[in-house]
Amino acid sequence: MQTRGPIGHPSFAPRKWRTPALGARLSVRPAVAALFSAALAQVEVNARGVTQSTDPEFLHQLRVGLRRLRTVQRAFRIPATKRRLRKFKPALAAARDWDVFCGWLENARVSPELKSLARRKRAAARRQAKQVLSSRAFDQFLRCARRCVHETKASPLKALGAFHRKALKTARRIDWQREEDRHALRIRIRRLRYACEFFAPFFPGTQYAAYLKRVKALQDLLGELNDIAVARRLLKEMKAEPPKPLQRREAHLISALGPAWAAFEKSRTVWG
Repeated sequence: MQTRGPIGHPSFAPRKWRTPALGARLSVRPAVAALFSAALAQVEVNARGVTQSTDPEFLHQLRVGLRRLRTVQRAFRIPATKRRLRKFKPALAAARDWDVFCGWLENARVSPELKSLARRKRAAARRQAKQVLSSRAFDQFLRCARRCVHETKASPLKALGAFHRKALKTARRIDWQREEDRHALRIRIRRLRYACEFFAPFFPGTQYAAYLKRVKALQDLLGELNDIAVARRLLKEMKAEPPKPLQRREAHLISALGPAWAAFEKSRTVWG
């Protein structure tokens, strides 16, 4: 039986990704079950945390778990649950956006009225997220996800190669100044990173570690730029101008993208 701490604070902590023990040899079927189960556990624990706590980390780790679940499905060609996910994805994304935005506002030089308005909007977004996670639709999504692991002949090496090629394709003729271009590449890089982390136990060499390090560096840059883009959108919604430090940080990150991408393109891969 699950015990609880004080009101609003569950006795369990946000669950981060835990790479399961996959064994010494790369065997596809056991890897599918282990990786899918780990991602689903991350989703279930953090979904419960969102409904019982005000800690924003539960929501963050829930969304990470959902993305990892989708990446496992893509890598192993598992029947997807994307249509079911669409029903509650917007509410979770909106709540997370307001969490990140309010966290940034705490140290920003903006008016107290703006901070107060943002907190009220965050509270409303959180209520929507909790309603979604308590809904029958979300319960059905979890039930469907538990049932959708089937035998697969997909090759992890082929999956990694496919994720890598899609990232390269997305970046062709990319304009680093365009938010839409960066967003599309961020999604590709995120999927590639998760897939690389899934299979890291099978590739202990320094070459694989160096490749993954460059992927993570790119995701960090693109992720922070996305947070800034969200902040711009929410500030506009509240009829406020973006502060100068935010604009300077954005310009610095954009200038760093070109060199980071060049380093990634030169990375050697383990799949040839």
